[in-house]
Amino acid sequence: MIDLHCHILFGVDDGPQQLEDSLALAKALVADGITRVVTTSHILEPPLSTATIQQGIAFLEKEFADQSIALELIPGGEIHYTVSLEEMRTHTINGGRYLLLEFPHGSLPSSAGELIFSLRTAGLIPIIAHPERNGSLLRDPGLLEPLLEQGALAQLTAASLAGDFGSPARQCARFMLKKGMAHFIATDSHGADWRPPRMSAGIKEATKLLGKEAVNKLVFDNALTVIEDREWND
Repeated sequence: MIDLHCHILFGVDDGPQQLEDSLALAKALVADGITRVVTTSHILEPPLSTATIQQGIAFLEKEFADQSIALELIPGGEIHYTVSLEEMRTHTINGGRYLLLEFPHGSLPSSAGELIFSLRTAGLIPIIAHPERNGSLLRDPGLLEPLLEQGALAQLTAASLAGDFGSPARQCARFMLKKGMAHFIATDSHGADWRPPRMSAGIKEATKLLGKEAVNKLVFDNALTVIEDREWND
C-alpha cells in the first residue's frame, strides 16, 4: 500500500522528535502493510525548506538500508492553506502537480473555493487532507462537494474510519466514502505510539462499505497516480 500522508521525518514538526521515533514509526508502517510513504511534514509560514526535507529523507534512507526496513520515502508536505502559491508549488508530492492541502481543523475558510480555483488555474491539483475531521464539514459534509467539482481531491484518515477520532469523524468519513467524495485513504500517522498508522483497520471498515476492489483503488491505484504525476482519471 501507499501512504500519501505521514509525518515520518524527525525533528521538523509534531511528528517524531528523534531518529529512534522515526525508525519505530517506519517499522509500524511496514507491519501495517505499507511499502511507500509520502513524507508530509507540516509546511507553514515560514515554510520548511525542500533542502531540509531532502536531507531528512536521505538520512532516513541510509538508516533504513542499514536496518533492512523496506520502506520507500517520497518527498511532499502537508501544506497549510495560507502558504503562498509559490511555496505550494515547491512542496508538491514528488515534484509533480499534486499537493496535500490542509485547511484549519475548526472550520472551512470562506476563501476555500477561491484557493482551489487558483491552484487549478495554476496547473496544480490539491488533495484536501482529512476533510472528515474539519468542523464545518463535520456539520455539513456537503460543503466538500463544490470544492471537488472545482477539481480538488480528498484524502480520508484511516484512523477516522477505525473510530480513533470519535464517532462524528467516523460517521462523516463513512458518509464521504459512500457518496464517492473520497479519493484516498492515508494514515496521517505521527508516531508508533501516538497517532500510529491504522491503515489496515481503516481499510477493513472501508471494505465493508465499498468492497475490496474499490478500496484498493483508494490505497494503491489513485495514490500511484499521484506519486507518478499521471493525469487524474476518476
